[in-house]
Amino acid sequence: MRSSYTRGEKLRLAYLVVKAAKQSFAGDRNVDTIDPRVKAEAVRIEERAAERGEREAQALREQLAKTRSDAASAKAAMRASRGSARAEARREMHAHEAAARRLERELNTYR
Repeated sequence: MRSSYTRGEKLRLAYLVVKAAKQSFAGDRNVDTIDPRVKAEAVRIEERAAERGEREAQALREQLAKTRSDAASAKAAMRASRGSARAEARREMHAHEAAARRLERELNTYR
């Protein structure tokens, strides 16, 4: 699942990576010299970002379900109507289907 980092988290994570690299280069190459607090903070940031990414993906799934339902309603209205009302329902159906495709593409980035 794709994580969703804030700007501050990205900066803090970059800082921690640099700090860990400095600690790693400064110590013995056969021993882990990185401070456990640095590792723990990086893990906490990654967990928060993963939780946020999951919430965003869930919200997209809910929007997609609603949009598909709206498209089905518009399709039923199109089939039940005639003339200009049918054309309007067709345009509405196409708009909902296009929105559903956009949401599907965005949701695919979270996989």
